[in-house]
Amino acid sequence: MSKSTIFFGQPIFSQMIGLLNINKIDKQIKRHRSDHYCKRFTTFQHLITILYGVTS
Repeated sequence: MSKSTIFFGQPIFSQMIGLLNINKIDKQIKRHRSDHYCKRFTTFQHLITILYGVTS
């Protein structure tokens, strides 16, 4: 019986982030101009922070 080694050694949170389609997220960020006045804390960083908070 073989086991999948695709996600071997990666934390679960890292696996979840790897499943995100960054191109689609970036397209929506540009479409809605959510980073227009952003200097440090971008929309993508906010998404990652929310996902971490929900899963922990």
